Amino acid sequence: MKIGYEAKRIYHNASGLGNFGRNLIRSLAQEAPQHHYYLYNYKPGRINFEAGASVQEKRPKSANGLLANIWRQRLVSGRAQKDGVEIFHGLAQELPYGLAKKKIKAIVTVHDLIFLRYPNLYKKIDRNIYLKKLKHACKVADLVVAVSRQTRQDLIDYLQVPAEKIVVIYQGCDPLYWEQHQNNIVPLLEKYQLPERFALFVGTLEPRKNPTLVAEACAELEIPLVLVGKPTAYWQKFTKASTTHQQSFWQHLRVESTRDLATLYTMADLFVYPSIFEGFGIPVLEALATETPVITSHTSALPEVAGPGAQLIDVNSKSELKKALAFFWQDEQARESAINQGNSFVKQFQDTVIAKQWLDTYKKVLAK
Repeated sequence: MKIGYEAKRIYHNASGLGNFGRNLIRSLAQEAPQHHYYLYNYKPGRINFEAGASVQEKRPKSANGLLANIWRQRLVSGRAQKDGVEIFHGLAQELPYGLAKKKIKAIVTVHDLIFLRYPNLYKKIDRNIYLKKLKHACKVADLVVAVSRQTRQDLIDYLQVPAEKIVVIYQGCDPLYWEQHQNNIVPLLEKYQLPERFALFVGTLEPRKNPTLVAEACAELEIPLVLVGKPTAYWQKFTKASTTHQQSFWQHLRVESTRDLATLYTMADLFVYPSIFEGFGIPVLEALATETPVITSHTSALPEVAGPGAQLIDVNSKSELKKALAFFWQDEQARESAINQGNSFVKQFQDTVIAKQWLDTYKKVLAK
């Protein structure tokens, strides 16, 4: 097969959708190097990505801003046809125009519809752009792939995409999270001056992720909390209003590498992520892959990712969060039980499983 990808985020986004694209292409190239994977990137990227001889980056001759954007949205279908692409995969909720006219099958991955569910979190112009691109992609795609059952249902409810046109294929995470990191623990303890035991939160420090609830609960229970994520004005306002005693239980880190972050998960007694809404929840998967007990919300896609060993709570209930925190913090057997249950559950998110699902999906779409 010759498969094309809209690769803007692979080469330009260091996290989030960029990680999704890089991990997917890496796993496909590793599991099925006999196929050809063409990554259409509209301008030179700031992220170097290579995944073997079967993966090729394709760029326009001109890197001029306006022309490059036109190429990405309107002209890339012609380039893909010249390259012999049989199926084109939009990795991030959009597809270029003209694929059907070029006899190229199309698949789009949809991660979430948070911009429709919580419009107040986005600028109006951004919401309109996201909606226009997503509607077009869902209309022209031969198949829509949601990253969770929650996102599949949102596509049906918000955009009236036919249920039979949508399948669910879960995401994976960086291979580093599946590795052992024991040798990095002592250096990291010294590097970041970490406590011997701590709870971990990973995510942007914004209202939707609910970090202030975690911080308050940990301070009240006197549980050290390490937070990794970009701070926002919302978080800064919260910390300024907090007491010195409360702040003594929190440590905000900027980690230098994915390996360091994977080691932090490994070191943590528990991972806590009471996000108000997620289309998937990559940090929860990262915690499971590193054998860390999980506390998360009982809403959105999070129960799908967290599995049977997690403690699921009401995102608005500090008392429920404190109870779950105390449960894992005080009981080593409870933590071991959660890890054992997670080890069985998390296998479905491994690269080999997900790559096979995608390869089977490509073949089915081409066979129609």
